[in-house]
Amino acid sequence: MATRNMLSSSSSSLSSSSNVVTDPGYHTAVMSYAEWKREPTIMQVLFGLRLPYRPPRSLIGKFLWRRRVWVEVTFALSMLESWEKFLVLVVMYLTLGLLLTGITFYFPHHVTHLNARAVYYLTGREPSGAGAAADLLDGLVDSVSRLKDAAAWGIDAGMSYARGEL
Repeated sequence: MATRNMLSSSSSSLSSSSNVVTDPGYHTAVMSYAEWKREPTIMQVLFGLRLPYRPPRSLIGKFLWRRRVWVEVTFALSMLESWEKFLVLVVMYLTLGLLLTGITFYFPHHVTHLNARAVYYLTGREPSGAGAAADLLDGLVDSVSRLKDAAAWGIDAGMSYARGEL
């Protein structure tokens, strides 16, 4: 009986004290209502250490915010201290920067090289410098005519064998 009275008195004191905010930093806290209502910019979404609760209004901002949430949830960045989170984000952005640099500077040259190899494998000769597409077309026409000549020779040889001339 004494336990029930003690529980009811503590619950009534909690309900009456929940309306009064005694913490002076309540409205500036990380989990405050004002922080929750704040709409971040795209730069805050990309480079801020704290993930905003709401996405920005722009479509690009919403997309980047969703990717940031995915990264934070996948790698549990919300569990890290700020210096650890900073370190992980720096490594991630450096890796992404190196990848984009490689795609920008190396990939076009690599596609040109792959095209030259495809021309060589399909036509049997090295392409000239400027007209790789023309070389490919000329080489394919030449290959088809050689294939037609070989097929004609095969048919002629088969007919000669059938007639007993060989």
